[in-house]
Amino acid sequence: MALLEAEEDKKSPFWDWFIGIGLLVLVGGFTLYYQVQKRSTQERFRSADKLYEAGDYTGAAAAYESLKDASYLTAANDSTIYARLEVIEDLQEREKEAVARLRMRIAAGDLDGARAELEAFTSSGLLAAGDRAWLDSVRAALTAP
Repeated sequence: MALLEAEEDKKSPFWDWFIGIGLLVLVGGFTLYYQVQKRSTQERFRSADKLYEAGDYTGAAAAYESLKDASYLTAANDSTIYARLEVIEDLQEREKEAVARLRMRIAAGDLDGARAELEAFTSSGLLAAGDRAWLDSVRAALTAP
């Protein structure tokens, strides 16, 4: 029995080293992955901000929507995303309302009011393609001599 007990007391340094190195690789790998994802998310956020500041609201809205589910955003970034998406939605609603007012004026035969509405209209590029085509045709018809 003494022979068996002597063998059980021996410790294997290989497994100690293997587990220790494995833990270091695991922790280091997770830290590296976290840092890469964090940098990537911040770069995507900066790109969306550049689109927004340049006035490309359609592109910015798509970029911000894709960032909503990002895991590595700060609270300030998250707040900015929702605030800017709300601004973009408000701009889109204002453009839709302006087109609706213009349609009503034309339907009522108020061409002077329609011309005034067209002059006051500023586009942010958020109108649907059909509304944009209709608006262009109305603009061409009302400005023709």
